[in-house]
Amino acid sequence: MAKKTYAAIGVYELMKKFPDAESARKYLEERRWKGEIACPECNSSSIYACKGKRVGLYSCRECKKAFSVRTGTIFERSRVPLHHWIYAIYALMTSREGISGMQLSKEIGVTQKNARFMLQRIRNACGGDIDKLTGIIEVDETYACGLESNQRKNRTVSAGRGSVDNQGVLGMRNCDGKEKAMPVKGTTTAEYVEIGSFG
Repeated sequence: MAKKTYAAIGVYELMKKFPDAESARKYLEERRWKGEIACPECNSSSIYACKGKRVGLYSCRECKKAFSVRTGTIFERSRVPLHHWIYAIYALMTSREGISGMQLSKEIGVTQKNARFMLQRIRNACGGDIDKLTGIIEVDETYACGLESNQRKNRTVSAGRGSVDNQGVLGMRNCDGKEKAMPVKGTTTAEYVEIGSFG
């Protein structure tokens, strides 16, 4: 059986597909419920759309609870429009260097507080380290420190060039160009193994 391949879409195509919150809501409802809306509390399909309230709000005839496609997801208790959420997920997953809260807030027109909140929820939903490197990874080490002449005299070592009194740094890069770096206590094999799968 042939393995499915998925082509990444560009920002223009994404905006065409999700021009507003309503288009995003319909897409997420289809993805979540496959055409048959069910209560997330009791899983009953005996539901009805609430009249006179916002579109996409439903009520369950069994447990009497109201819900929407946001209920029980990272979108819950957020007033940020759903198409902005979709863009945030896209931006985080496709950006080589990642995306900051400040950058996201400018791109979708929300406060930095809301942008940080969104990014944190998306990262948590991804199960932790979404930036874990995969594939063939090149690893190297170096030492970093400031100029000895800029340090206080009682902290200088006067040992010349080398690793003495310098901070070890482990750097990694995969074939896609993604990079990670972290400080390490030492540069022996045993200490790298202790890090465990390179963090």
